[in-house]
Amino acid sequence: MELLQAEALKCHHCGDPCDESIQANEYHFCCYGCRAVYELLDQSNLNQYYSETSKENKSLSELKAERKYAFLDNEDIQKQLLRFKSDDVSVVKWFLPGIHCSSCIYLLEHLPKLDQTIIRSEVNFVKREVTVTFDHNEKSLKDLAVLLSQLGYAPGISLSSLDKTKKQVAKSNIGTKVAVAGFCFGNAMLMSMPEYLDRNFLLTDDFKTVFNWINFALAFPVVLYAASDYFQKAWKGIRYGNLNIDVPIALGILTLFGRSSYEIISGVGMGYVDSLAGLVFFLLIGKWYQSKTYQALSFDRDFTSYFPVSVTCLVDGKEIQRPLRELKKGDVVVIHNDELIPADGVVVSGRGNIDYSFVTGESKPERRSEGQQVYAGGRQKGTELSIALSQTVNNSELTSLWNTDSFKKKDQADLHTWVDKISKYFTLTIIVLAIATGVFWWFNDAALVWNSVTAVLIVACPCALALVLPFAYGHAMRKLGREGLYLKNAEVIEFLAKVDSIVFDKTGTLTMVQAGITYQGDVIESKDMQCLRSALGNSAHPLSRLIHNELPSVEKLPITEFKEITGKGFEAEVEGIDVKVGSADFLEIKPDDSQNESRVYVRVNDRNGCFIIKSAYRPGVFDLLKQLRDRYKLTLLSGDNTGEQKILQPYFDDLHFGQKPLDKLTYIKDHQANHLMVGDGLNDAGALNEASVGVAIAEDIHQFSPACDAILTSEKVTSIPKVLHFSRRVIFVVFVAFGISFLYNIVGLSFAMSGHLTPLISAILMPISSVTVVGFVTLMVAWFSNRLN
Repeated sequence: MELLQAEALKCHHCGDPCDESIQANEYHFCCYGCRAVYELLDQSNLNQYYSETSKENKSLSELKAERKYAFLDNEDIQKQLLRFKSDDVSVVKWFLPGIHCSSCIYLLEHLPKLDQTIIRSEVNFVKREVTVTFDHNEKSLKDLAVLLSQLGYAPGISLSSLDKTKKQVAKSNIGTKVAVAGFCFGNAMLMSMPEYLDRNFLLTDDFKTVFNWINFALAFPVVLYAASDYFQKAWKGIRYGNLNIDVPIALGILTLFGRSSYEIISGVGMGYVDSLAGLVFFLLIGKWYQSKTYQALSFDRDFTSYFPVSVTCLVDGKEIQRPLRELKKGDVVVIHNDELIPADGVVVSGRGNIDYSFVTGESKPERRSEGQQVYAGGRQKGTELSIALSQTVNNSELTSLWNTDSFKKKDQADLHTWVDKISKYFTLTIIVLAIATGVFWWFNDAALVWNSVTAVLIVACPCALALVLPFAYGHAMRKLGREGLYLKNAEVIEFLAKVDSIVFDKTGTLTMVQAGITYQGDVIESKDMQCLRSALGNSAHPLSRLIHNELPSVEKLPITEFKEITGKGFEAEVEGIDVKVGSADFLEIKPDDSQNESRVYVRVNDRNGCFIIKSAYRPGVFDLLKQLRDRYKLTLLSGDNTGEQKILQPYFDDLHFGQKPLDKLTYIKDHQANHLMVGDGLNDAGALNEASVGVAIAEDIHQFSPACDAILTSEKVTSIPKVLHFSRRVIFVVFVAFGISFLYNIVGLSFAMSGHLTPLISAILMPISSVTVVGFVTLMVAWFSNRLN
């Protein structure tokens, strides 16, 4: 009686079976995680979610999902999970264990079409993560989790305050299913062996009947438990109009089970239970092996270890530069004009005028004052801002901001688009081929119908296609990162391979500072010089930073007003003193340009002067231009005068001097080609964004340049030819891998449709194809990268 009572117990939170070992307020729970969530809801007065009467016209699965994720209505938990939240828009990133094929990617990235309250959805296939931007006024975080759960992609949410028991159980679930399927497969083979070996018909009909019914009993745990994930995901996919890869697999399993049931019940045959159990067993083995293989070959797509951005950190009243990876919770960082906030935090001092367009796409600045929360990815506009970090810095979050719609190219990568189209129609094509195969064999040899149809449904797999691009591009990104080239995203590699024209800026790209900085002009008093240095420290321009570092270190003065105009200069007010820095035109001063010199004009309290920055060409730059000239059209767009035209003329097809940022942008727009633009991440931002590929050169990387597609350290400028060659080799590997994948599917389908392939062999071949393609891509990219070195 006690055993029956224990079996009848259900977890009060999620509804799963449980025992009496874990209790709270007379309720029973399956794990400490569920109990912790219940206690959290109880303390937050959110127990109404446990009342089914308030949820009319909802399916049982939806009610269970709402109970499971009810804790997401708690504001404290929302703060831990949300990457960003404004008045209207929230952004969340979740791990979805259910992502496993290209059909999953297609469905999840088209969530905005399914639900208009979702603004954007982006999938990281290898990490099985989705980043969703949604309108929280129309859809709550809990409702979003319920929607994903109903689609078959229940978020794997892990909070430090919740117990991890349930998550561990979910991870080990596939092992139990493999064990069940393996047990049933072995015994089904044992029960079927007398039938296969009884060539002289010595086995009586009674024994055959007993063995067949034992096999029939073994089929139920295989279909109802071991293969349950395939049926659930297939049904949820069909329910929402998405034919994922689980649909043909589920149909294949049902086909074998249905035919076996008919033959055993009617007594006309032994069925295919051994093949059915073996099919599920090897599918699960393949699924487990794939996940282990992908973990072993996995890479950090955002190359956190290699991204070299650093920020200004306030330590004992002094400002020092620190790499992002060294920052920790509680550190105070100083954010200057046009700099990104590296992590969530609270304003300590200063006035926040923050542009969150990188996160939400909305460019309207939001004002923040002392004590208010600010989020990673916001860009400060105006005076400096001090922020105490409330979270550790995650470079992968910063690079994901780099890939928002605000900085996406108008042209999409052809290979990604092509794979998306194939994924969309792959499953439908397989089902049509399976039906055609069944019809053909029905009229030619009915005995082959079931095996051939099931083999067709099982053997075809788009997973290899889905894995080629993320693994090839991902490994290439990691290799290039180690070489000093930090790519915005994987698609940049495809655009690099297509480049046929290269446009260079001169100052800071082909040249470098040679002999320091000198000042020329009116004498500036010490107080005014202190104001000038304070204003220069808040500027985003590299030359402003250079001059700031060269001036004597003095106490920083508060800046009351600050406005910077890209490509011209800035004006500021420091303790009532007006400061203006920029080009001669900006200050309305007659220019006095000389060869190999850059001049920055300043005006402090009506005193005029300029800082002269002498430069020289980088070592090896002329050899670089010679190499590139043989294959690409080279153009120079320089803001300097024509003093060096004779020196540069032999290396370029086209030279333009006196170019302003708008002129460079216009040139890129007017000259249609696959341009690679190499220049200054700030002044050339428009041209970098407009070009097919924009590469920002960084002397001492301290500022994030979201308008470009890549950041190249200055000492690696001469490696551009090798980078372009490596990109073409990577695309070659991708096409070969596509060829292997297509060849597998064509050959496999040919054998399956001709009746020469059993469902059992199909189940073995399907995961092997994916692992083979991934291994080939990994080895080939590694080989080409070694040649790059």
